[in-house]
Amino acid sequence: MTVQGLFNKAEQKIRAKEVFTVVDANGEVRDDVKVVTPEMQEATKKRKHLEVYRKRTDTPFTLVNMESTKEVAVMEQLNTKELGYFLVLQTYVDYENMLKMPHSNLPMTEKELGKALRVKQPRTYKKVLNKFIEIGLMFKKPVTLYGKEYEAFFIAKKYCFRGSSKSDKVVKVFIGSLKELYKQEEIKPADIGFLYKLLPYMHYESNHLVKNPYERDYARAQALSQRDVVLITGLDEKNVKKHLRMKLSGVHVFGTFKAGKNTIYKVNPSLFFRGIEPTEELRADFTLTGQSL
Repeated sequence: MTVQGLFNKAEQKIRAKEVFTVVDANGEVRDDVKVVTPEMQEATKKRKHLEVYRKRTDTPFTLVNMESTKEVAVMEQLNTKELGYFLVLQTYVDYENMLKMPHSNLPMTEKELGKALRVKQPRTYKKVLNKFIEIGLMFKKPVTLYGKEYEAFFIAKKYCFRGSSKSDKVVKVFIGSLKELYKQEEIKPADIGFLYKLLPYMHYESNHLVKNPYERDYARAQALSQRDVVLITGLDEKNVKKHLRMKLSGVHVFGTFKAGKNTIYKVNPSLFFRGIEPTEELRADFTLTGQSL
């Protein structure tokens, strides 16, 4: 064996910390068998658990169901402002869909929910929460945590959830980004409601706003025109133009691109994304083409 080979063998022993000898049924020593001890299995399990936790916390997101969102967006009981409130609340759900503050395991109180919605008057935020409960978007139930019972608010999982999904009919709402957007003084609940109405029209991976969002063939996807956005949101052309100019920390929420005579709208993937992971090219559309000006 070469000197390098000896070094490699010694390094393997050091990494393993123990050297195991495996003898098969014929009494022959086997060096082509990997030994996995219970301790090694437990260590691997812990590493995988930490990796899953790391991925969850790097850029945490809520998955919003596109079909259910479309149903909610046309409910006569809700106005655009209330739709904005509902989307904001979806950034506070945990993996059981209980509404809670970040870095806390306790359910949010009505007062905390009102603060998250930027509503100061108790009468107003209680009215909003009760309406959501009455039409089935939310519900309340008692939970026992740390030996004490609390009344907790939940959002029905039909509309959103944390975790993963086998369906591609969901949109990732990046929690930190939406909260950051809503903290901006110039952004109102109705602005967030405008965004909510457009979530069901996001094309897979490209984030284009299209009429047929489940069509994977880009050649067959039909881009939404400004007139389409007017019809979908129920706003007039002036207000639609205003909403399409929204910015998140100086960067546009919507990208506007020209394709011949047509205008194509694209959603900033740092806020919403439909797919596994935004490409660098998609991110660059909002940083390298004047979208951040």
